[in-house]
Amino acid sequence: MATVHLGRLVGPGGFGRTVAIKRLHPHLAKEPEFVTMLTDEARVAGRIGHPNIVPTLDIVASEGELFLVMEYVPGLTLSALMKRAASHSERIPIPIVTTIMAGVLHGLHAVHEARDERGHHLEVVHRDVSPQNILVGTDGVARVLDFGIAKAAGRVHTTRDGQLKGKLGYMSPEQLAAAPVDRRTDIYAASVVLWEVLTGERLFEGDDAAAVFGNVMQKKVVAPSSVYPDIPAELDAAILRGLEREPSRRHAHARDMAIAIENAAPLARASEIGEWVQMIGDDLLRERALLVADIEGHKSRAITAVLAKGDGTDGFLLTILDTPAGLRRRRRRTATVLVLGALMLALASVSAVVAARGTWRAPPANTSTVVLADTPTPVTITPVRDLGTAAPTSSTIDVVPPDPPPPPSASSPIAIVKTAKPRPPPPPPKPAPARESNCNPPFTIDEQGFKHYKLHCLK
Repeated sequence: MATVHLGRLVGPGGFGRTVAIKRLHPHLAKEPEFVTMLTDEARVAGRIGHPNIVPTLDIVASEGELFLVMEYVPGLTLSALMKRAASHSERIPIPIVTTIMAGVLHGLHAVHEARDERGHHLEVVHRDVSPQNILVGTDGVARVLDFGIAKAAGRVHTTRDGQLKGKLGYMSPEQLAAAPVDRRTDIYAASVVLWEVLTGERLFEGDDAAAVFGNVMQKKVVAPSSVYPDIPAELDAAILRGLEREPSRRHAHARDMAIAIENAAPLARASEIGEWVQMIGDDLLRERALLVADIEGHKSRAITAVLAKGDGTDGFLLTILDTPAGLRRRRRRTATVLVLGALMLALASVSAVVAARGTWRAPPANTSTVVLADTPTPVTITPVRDLGTAAPTSSTIDVVPPDPPPPPSASSPIAIVKTAKPRPPPPPPKPAPARESNCNPPFTIDEQGFKHYKLHCLK
């Protein structure tokens, strides 16, 4: 129903904060049901303050779009961590798994105990606990996110009769049967997640939704230790109790199951979990860090929207980043522009040097020699020779001083090379001896076969 972007909240006094922004798809922004679901998510999550819950900061409607602004937590979802571990043929260490899931259950307990402004229980049930909705930060803390389909008393949005919302493989039997749900539904889903993370396998799978439905309702659930014998028996017992099909036989509270897990298996320190997340998600985390640096440095092409305060004045500036692929494209374009800019700067510098030393003058039509007009010293000219002859010798001529160059334009900060004014016609040549008056051909050939042009024939 939405995409998630990186963003930046910018306020007065230099205040700035990187955030995560859930942006409703354009084709859904016009649907009242989806808009209500997203606003409900903000309303519910805004009442929950707990270290294992991703905080919701604001909800913004701007120019026909809807944005849910959440705290940005560097890290990866549990589903991404599971896939990366499997791609390396690794298991997530048991202490890391138990610590993550104990934190998730403590967060869910805070969700279930949430109250409104008058102290009444909101009776929130997440209803979509899954690896995709568990975020493990580089700080080693697991957080529950996405209350988009949560059900709470007094919600504006009411689920339609018989409509299933959630992921089938993590839904409790009572949820699939459209029976009333409570906090024990989330305990069941968390138990499914814990079973799968420990074993690296799907608990309820099938070729289609009907097969998954049947497995959830009837499949016999085996202990995780039947897949990996090193899983403690006490942890088996805690998980199997959470997976009871009858809600009354499960743990009564998510906190009770969290404590049972903590007592059943060794736990990992937050620093150890953070280091493991950094190691297994190194490339993706670095790419996201580049995105964060990009937005914090204001270098990204972005979509902006002004968040209005309650009094109608302008509030924060919301900036939404492009995707990582878009960032790479922009960086390639930026590199190209920088290279072209450097070449133009170098060309301008050469032009400025040339302008400072003089201007180029076109050669006479009957010669192939280019003369730098303001060079007071002789210029070496390489005579033309026939093919197959030896290396040419060199001769010199004196260059005529140039006309003074025109003053540079005041509107141009860089000197521009211009063609010099036409030089006045040279004075008539002095009469040459009769033996040199013939310019057909205009050169002589010495004993070695080199051509020597007659200077009076070049004028």
